[in-house]
Amino acid sequence: MKSMSPDFRGILLASFLVAASHAAAVPLRVVVIGDSLTEEYAFEVPFSAPDSNPAVANARNWPELLSAHRPADVTFGSYNSAYFSYPDLRNGGYKTNYGVPSFTTGDWVAVIQSSFLDTFSSDPVVALRYPTRLALVRHLQEEADVAVIFLGGNDLKRNYTGVFHDTNPPALLAQATANLTIIHDFVRATAPALPIVIATSPDIGATPEVASKYNDPARLVIARQRVAAMNAATEAMATGRGATVARVHLLTDQVFDEHPFHLNGTVFSMVPDPANPPHAAFCKDGFHPNTSAQALIADILIDAINRATARAIPRLTNREILGTVLGLNPDQPYLDWSGAAGGMNDDPDHDGLPNLTEFLLGTAPDHPSAPFSFNSGTILTIPLSPAGMRFATPVVEESPALANWQPVPASRVQLQPNGTWHVSPGPSGRQFYRLAATPRP
Repeated sequence: MKSMSPDFRGILLASFLVAASHAAAVPLRVVVIGDSLTEEYAFEVPFSAPDSNPAVANARNWPELLSAHRPADVTFGSYNSAYFSYPDLRNGGYKTNYGVPSFTTGDWVAVIQSSFLDTFSSDPVVALRYPTRLALVRHLQEEADVAVIFLGGNDLKRNYTGVFHDTNPPALLAQATANLTIIHDFVRATAPALPIVIATSPDIGATPEVASKYNDPARLVIARQRVAAMNAATEAMATGRGATVARVHLLTDQVFDEHPFHLNGTVFSMVPDPANPPHAAFCKDGFHPNTSAQALIADILIDAINRATARAIPRLTNREILGTVLGLNPDQPYLDWSGAAGGMNDDPDHDGLPNLTEFLLGTAPDHPSAPFSFNSGTILTIPLSPAGMRFATPVVEESPALANWQPVPASRVQLQPNGTWHVSPGPSGRQFYRLAATPRP
């Protein structure tokens, strides 16, 4: 057989590289089975639009955010802005985004178990189940690189009274996991090789609407334990079937336990606001997460999708969420603290501590400070300001001769209950120390 000329091999190689590059640039195709947390907020104006303009949403949810800020990495298909543009249960929106408001896991089981006979029902929801199933099957088989199942909040909402008050956990908790199993198995049977992500359920007890009604501390502990057990069962089911888990419940745990709830020191309000402002964590209904919280949900799902597909879709950093997504100034916590003291690298009081380090330490930028001390002559004590810690990342560096500074190993740095750091001495004799600070990403 005649061998190829070098020029021809070069052309083949170049063509292959171009093709490979093009393939790598194709956005990941995502099919979602969800509820109102997933349906585009553009169609959820009863809570996603401000009272001043009730027809136009100013809040965005995670598919909208990923489509807007990661379009080269993720796609949910073409977008249709018209209501009732699909002949199924969806209002409109992205072609492969099956977010149906108010749907529980049981409602989705009814969809995937529907038949042609349901189309003759006088109930429009029942009649549209089978067309929804047909479209979903087609998209799972032909237009998907990963499937995301994100349900459970409405299961809890339909009987949170039972979750909170009943002596025994209500059956819906176990049933939700059983239903998710059915939904997972349907997706797996429909597209055997398709990676599947299953999200845990947000704990709706963290939402202002629910928290205002169910606020007995002892009962809340029990309710949280019950929701956690449901999510643990869901995780066990998902991992046992080879699916990837997106731990969305960690966000509502954070809302429960982190006070104030913030991103890099920018504090978000838990009080529903009729304007749906960017600093509100929840929409005006006090139940659905506002854009800021939805961006954090997007990050949780990006992480899970990356693990499921071996992709490297970049997360939305906190500074990106604050600046690009919400239109806030990511440096506002520093600016509020510094006043007229200048930039982060300025040192107006000439004490050797740049302003950002002063913010981290909680010392005054316009008054010389000597905040470091040695405990028992050997342990370096560094006080840290909670507000500064929320905004900046501290790094303790050491050097034997004021040159070639290196970070102190984490094993020698301990955070004390009062917020100070204790730095234990190293094995190499006398050391000089300094504190470096950078804004959190």
